Amino acid sequence: MAKVIFMHFDEKTDGIYDAKIGEPLVRVAKEKGVPINTCSSENYKNCLISVEHISDTEPTSYMEDEELDLLVELGAISAQEAHQCQQYTISPKIRIAPMMLVKGDVLVKPYKLS
Repeated sequence: MAKVIFMHFDEKTDGIYDAKIGEPLVRVAKEKGVPINTCSSENYKNCLISVEHISDTEPTSYMEDEELDLLVELGAISAQEAHQCQQYTISPKIRIAPMMLVKGDVLVKPYKLS
């Protein structure tokens, strides 16, 4: 099990929740009533989240190239950051909520592009 901390989504539902390793983040949010944006392919910029791993070591997290490409296209991360994520099998600090699986203890916050 992993701990998922939702912060700054909704005062009533923000908190610490248990999640299964490999469980989709949006499923955890939906089950707990956390109002996280789940979006279609046309609105990915509206469902970006900030993710911080809170365990001593960052868990290895496989990501589809599609998500990294979309994050670069949206301007959420640089091409260099995407390359490092691929090379070292790590996650960027900005993710697309419906594409994220829980891989360890995380702090999740909403993210807006500047």
